[in-house]
Amino acid sequence: MRSLSKGKMCLVHPAALTALICAVATAASAQSTPPPTAPARSAESPVPTFAILGPSREIKLGDNTWFRFGAQVQAWYKVAQDRITQPDGSDGSYAMDFYCRRCRFFATGSVVKDIYFNVLFEASNVGRADPVTGARNLPTPSILDAYGQVKFADFFWLSGGSILMPLTRNGLQPTTTYVSIDNANVDTTPVLQGNSNVLRDLGIQANGFFAANHVEYRLGVFQGSRQASITTQTASHNGPRFVAMVSANLWDTETGYVNGGHYFGAKRVLGVMGNFDYQIFRKAFPPASGSDKNPYYGISGAVFLNYPLSGTPSLKGGDEIVGLLQFGYYDGGFTQTPAGVTTNAGTYPNVFKQTNYLAEAGYYNHSAKFSVFGKFEKRKISDDYIAALKAVANQTWIAFGLKYYIAPFNFMNFALQYERINNDDAPGQGGTHNITFQMQTILY
Repeated sequence: MRSLSKGKMCLVHPAALTALICAVATAASAQSTPPPTAPARSAESPVPTFAILGPSREIKLGDNTWFRFGAQVQAWYKVAQDRITQPDGSDGSYAMDFYCRRCRFFATGSVVKDIYFNVLFEASNVGRADPVTGARNLPTPSILDAYGQVKFADFFWLSGGSILMPLTRNGLQPTTTYVSIDNANVDTTPVLQGNSNVLRDLGIQANGFFAANHVEYRLGVFQGSRQASITTQTASHNGPRFVAMVSANLWDTETGYVNGGHYFGAKRVLGVMGNFDYQIFRKAFPPASGSDKNPYYGISGAVFLNYPLSGTPSLKGGDEIVGLLQFGYYDGGFTQTPAGVTTNAGTYPNVFKQTNYLAEAGYYNHSAKFSVFGKFEKRKISDDYIAALKAVANQTWIAFGLKYYIAPFNFMNFALQYERINNDDAPGQGGTHNITFQMQTILY
């Protein structure tokens, strides 16, 4: 299964530029990537007496002992319209915020052959104003990725720790290579229960590759939600959360912890991905102790494309067209009568039965150092629920914008995005406008 913060197996090319490209495509969260093979050393000196900073930016202490460090800053200025209309009946006014969407430090490496680690620290939305009090969000660092990984064979890698769950294609992309400026809003649907940490969870995941790395699977067992105790000494007597992914690439392969959004003309990618997510609560425990709880399950599928306009990928980069179509169906198990009376508490009651849609596309011009993008998202709640629930959850997002790249590929860029949010069934003001300016820097 995949994980950039996502199953770390990016193949590092010997050329320095190739390594940089691989870093960009995986650096949104650190990844354990085997470094280039070092020249053989004499038996009299198995370990060098000094650290070597290689062309691919690893600090090498031996053939299989290396470390790599990185940092990322996404500074945002966001102007977001309030959905509540003014007393005179005019549209809502605008909130304005300067904040750090993502402030990150990460480290990855290896000490012995075929054993890797990855740790990602993040303080998100630093300085953003609380929507009610206006108080600024203090920098509170947290650990997102934190896992060890061992390679037994190409078809079987095993990871344990805090891992990015392979829930959707867009959700597995590095934050530094997004086609727009952020992940899709519908990526958060599988974690609306509040039982994960930024699309990550604690658990064990197996992944591997077949067909010359063109087919990848990921299968994880995660903590998910834990049921409270009533008749037992301890809580957490229910089963774990299961997440699975299968991805097939027809052209170039993707073998990293995460999969790219943009590849900036360095890869030629066409593929499909399927994702499955499941957990069920036990009857004897809350909520609604003694009553059956419907299981939660989610299904996602995607078709994706990265096409260099030259027709051939180039390690120096080139013009590129990128596209993604993603679909999701989720059901947390919560049901109610037409009058709004609960008939089944469900396993994930915060995840209403719904369908999600995402379509995004972008064009990158290498010589002019810019890209343009657009995306469409929609969340449609089932008609099985009362109108009030649908009114707060049914939404459509339409966004477009452009980026200008200061440094090669995505090491630094400026971006400007406009987003329209339609509240499809809400009374009053039907939609709001958001404008976001981003300055992003990634060093890895």
